[in-house]
Amino acid sequence: MQLSGIISARCLFFLIGGLSFIHAKEVTPAARETILSTSPDGRFQLRRIQADPGERGEARKTLEITSDKAKILYQWTSPLGITSANWSGDSRFLAVNDAPGDQGDQLRVFALDQEKQRVIPVREPDPRKLRAAVESMHGGFLSALEKVTLRSLEWKGDRLWCQVTGTFSPKRQRGIHAPFHYLWVYGFHGEAAPILEEEWTRTMPKERPVRDSVQ
Repeated sequence: MQLSGIISARCLFFLIGGLSFIHAKEVTPAARETILSTSPDGRFQLRRIQADPGERGEARKTLEITSDKAKILYQWTSPLGITSANWSGDSRFLAVNDAPGDQGDQLRVFALDQEKQRVIPVREPDPRKLRAAVESMHGGFLSALEKVTLRSLEWKGDRLWCQVTGTFSPKRQRGIHAPFHYLWVYGFHGEAAPILEEEWTRTMPKERPVRDSVQ
């Protein structure tokens, strides 16, 4: 009887252990999910989920815009990095700074339809288009654009204030890198593409052009 009791206890231990292991595997995917931000009206959420590595083994993340009932309305995958959200005050628009690095076009903007629970992308990152826009406005015969970054700052009504930063280099002095900072104001109207309505130059008194060191 004593031996039988020991065997039964061991079987019970392994059975409980097995169930615990199965339960742990079931909750693992949920543990990888994080709610990054919720809209002011509480009807939409931006969620982040750890994604499987890419073909080259790089770490990635999946971002989702969901309804308040966790229904996925829009989803995309990007390299691992910090992501921040800017909701318009009326919860009709969401600007996402999806940042896989410190360079390039990082801005996505979505129109949100509260009644139909729809998400419509109205702006997606386009590095070439961003560079072309900056070069057409500020480039020239004497200088060349080296890098540019676009990020959203805040909404004021249906207008999104963004920060554009980067560096220019004189074409005859490639070793000099001059930083620049602009404020771009985009106007949004329903599901139409945004329109660049204003630009303001930002000055950083402590910043100076940087010259490459001579080896």
